[in-house]
Amino acid sequence: MKRIFIATVMMAVLGGAISLAACTPEPRETPSTPVNEDTTNITLASYPIKLRADASLERITAPQAGYFDTGSWQIVNDAPGERLITLALPGSNDITTAHWRLGASHDADAITHCLTPPPNARSRTTARIDGHDFQTFTLDDAGMSHFQQVTGYRAVIDDTCYAIDLIVNGTRGEVYDPPREPQFSSEYAMQRLREINDGLSLQ
Repeated sequence: MKRIFIATVMMAVLGGAISLAACTPEPRETPSTPVNEDTTNITLASYPIKLRADASLERITAPQAGYFDTGSWQIVNDAPGERLITLALPGSNDITTAHWRLGASHDADAITHCLTPPPNARSRTTARIDGHDFQTFTLDDAGMSHFQQVTGYRAVIDDTCYAIDLIVNGTRGEVYDPPREPQFSSEYAMQRLREINDGLSLQ
């Protein structure tokens, strides 16, 4: 009789524990950020540059220009230089376009003023790219339903002025009838463009 009583108590306790465990939700796992394993390598014979970038990015070789952007080697075209690499974010269109642009110049005047930001630049800081200090700045322009946001990086390395410009521009979708939605937000585009800097090597 005593053994039966003890067995009954143990079964009750065990049953309660099982019931409690069944009612307790499992901890929710944070989904990981998807990573694209496909990358492409870009090298330039005329400059000691290597770039490892997401293969989904489109390389633009034809001259590009917009309402604000001249498509030059740097956002402020005040000296001779070369536009080396331009990459476009997937989904870029006439509503919103996102470009990562690398330019360089050996011109003496370009080197002298390389670290001088445009007059209307804001948020001047320093960023580290491939072990080099780059002076950074931001620009915002808007007019006639067009907009442009720029984050610029400038550095002088081995008598060469390097210019990296992250450019998000386009037309405000609300001016269309019916209104059009952009493929991505400006914040998302800038984040994706900044990630490209991580794959840049200036040997």
